[in-house]
Amino acid sequence: MHCKTLFHWFFERIRNYNLFIPEEDDYDNDDNDEPKNPTTVLKHQQYKTWLYIFLLMVSLYILFYITLRESESRMATVSNIAPVIFNQLRLKHEDSLLCPCSKATIPHKVFISNTIKFHPLCSSIFVSQQWIEALYLPNASNYEVTDFRTTASSQVNPRLF
Repeated sequence: MHCKTLFHWFFERIRNYNLFIPEEDDYDNDDNDEPKNPTTVLKHQQYKTWLYIFLLMVSLYILFYITLRESESRMATVSNIAPVIFNQLRLKHEDSLLCPCSKATIPHKVFISNTIKFHPLCSSIFVSQQWIEALYLPNASNYEVTDFRTTASSQVNPRLF
């Protein structure tokens, strides 16, 4: 195929392309019973196809253009920033704000303090090794079923201690 023939074939395919060809039974569903010229109907369908493709291309172009424009980023360094300005920048540029501080201006001991308090149960005798070993009675079956000592050893998982 020569280039000119290929171009002519391609141009004709595009010019005669029709996305809106109705099904055979769609022709019979007209509300008005006026006969329509098939050539006119075909031309209208082709115009609709061209309009559809044109609007689709414009929409895609706009979407790509907006996407390319939105990805532009700038880096700005602000020295001696106040907390108010930092909060404003954080609200405006939440995803891209960086604070590359090289040293802490406030010592950690000023705003961090560790005070360890154990829960009373965690520091009681009921979690000590002596208590856990006391639960294992060799003669636990001598007690009644309602007595805690009969089932105490089965309620403690020895792998946890």
